[in-house]
Amino acid sequence: MSHGPRPAVRPPGGPGALRKVFIALLALAAGGPVAAQVIPTPPVEFVGASDLAVDQRLSDLLERDPLIIIRDTMVGPADTVRQAVLVLDATLVLEGTLLDDLVLVDAGAFVRPGAVVRGDLVNAGGGVYRSELARVGGTFIDLPNAGYRVVREEDRIVIEASGVPSPLTLDGIQGFHEPTYDRVNGVTGVWGATLRLPRLGNVTPRIHGEAGWRTERGEPVYAASLGLRWAATTLEGGYEEGWATNDDWIRDDFANSINYLWDGDDFRDYHEVERRWAAVVQAFGDEEKSFYGRLRVGGQIEDARSLPGGNPWNVMGDTARSNPDIDEGRTTSLLTRFALDWTGRRTVFDGWVEYEAAREWEGGAFAFDRIAVHGDWAMLALANHTLEIEFFGQLPLGGDTLPRQRWSFVGGSGTLQTLDLAQHYGDRVAWVENRYIIPLPERLALPLLGAPDLQLIHATGMAWLADDDRSLVQEVGVRLQFFGVYLRYMVRPEDLADGQLDISVTWPFGDSYPWES
Repeated sequence: MSHGPRPAVRPPGGPGALRKVFIALLALAAGGPVAAQVIPTPPVEFVGASDLAVDQRLSDLLERDPLIIIRDTMVGPADTVRQAVLVLDATLVLEGTLLDDLVLVDAGAFVRPGAVVRGDLVNAGGGVYRSELARVGGTFIDLPNAGYRVVREEDRIVIEASGVPSPLTLDGIQGFHEPTYDRVNGVTGVWGATLRLPRLGNVTPRIHGEAGWRTERGEPVYAASLGLRWAATTLEGGYEEGWATNDDWIRDDFANSINYLWDGDDFRDYHEVERRWAAVVQAFGDEEKSFYGRLRVGGQIEDARSLPGGNPWNVMGDTARSNPDIDEGRTTSLLTRFALDWTGRRTVFDGWVEYEAAREWEGGAFAFDRIAVHGDWAMLALANHTLEIEFFGQLPLGGDTLPRQRWSFVGGSGTLQTLDLAQHYGDRVAWVENRYIIPLPERLALPLLGAPDLQLIHATGMAWLADDDRSLVQEVGVRLQFFGVYLRYMVRPEDLADGQLDISVTWPFGDSYPWES
């Protein structure tokens, strides 16, 4: 029996792996539960140290008199287990309901469609194979390579924790973040790392630092933060200085960089910030699986100033637009933000909602309340078609006018193609885009570009100030998306003779939906 870490995407490793899978398949074929077997277990002891949160959970669990499984077992669809379950060096096939936590150490679990785990699901050094139709009510902690193994001795079972990870973890690729390229900062390259400090009881302290350089401005960017993490909760605070934008909902860093590099179109505005902040972050669900949420509640002091626009090189040689000024000064505010990523077999959603309350505290120059929301939703439609809906909205509450560093815009191919880039600008924004995507057959493929997707598009939106006309602009159109290149034609329904054709490049690689082959 292997006692080493097991990968998350393969059946549990070691000489007994195939035997365990075979037993699981036999159990499924038999159509009845093999669980509810009461197998006497010798005393279980926990020694050593590895992951702080898992160490504490195992120590607490052993004091709660859990159901300990040390043989390959099945919990059938009609079975309900009321106490916490600890699986040690064995395989569990779960089709029924667990009303408490499920913890695996050096073990494997097949969580089948319809199975329910009301508590947390924790994998320490094993493998979990979880159906999207199974439900986990608590947090899913998946540590397949964690340093835990189970040793079976004659009169006891020992859970050994070992292999303390390196205290230094580099960001991104060897510490380097994904670079950005825009008309104000040029190339921004950043390197960062996290240093894990010695534990303080049940708390893991971490220091994160990053530093970089902006080629167009010839100035640095840098940030540092301290985080105190316990299980899924983190208390953090930090300092940062660099550039910021309120328009990253239009294009993320990478997509905006590609756009600017190609033709000089920059779909964001920028300002300089110096921030000091503190927050409490609570995570929900599982970052690597179907559901993950983060609630962040905190406060910040932000000093902002305007940045002049530049004109770094682009392939088409186009001149970049200017960068608008902001209302310089200090913003002292409380911020609450909830972000959610959810992936099902036929639907996908990711988005966030944010509330900011700024007051004239600690030298703050502005007082306002603001709410903003952004989301991307997609679903499998007819046949192999996909329906996508993306939306963004921002509204100051109580009739306030926000400082210009909180404004955004619509106009241009990032939002409404029939408008000029950033044509409508303000602190109130509403925008929705619907796309119906039809993969076309391979017989229509072009050399190098492949077969296109046909996208039918409807978009509507506006950005305005309190006294402006807030009538929404609508447009409809069609897009042919090839490998790395697209053609798009958009027109307003009230002026069908004045359409806009856009031909440009996109990054051809990216995530696909679960229903796409």
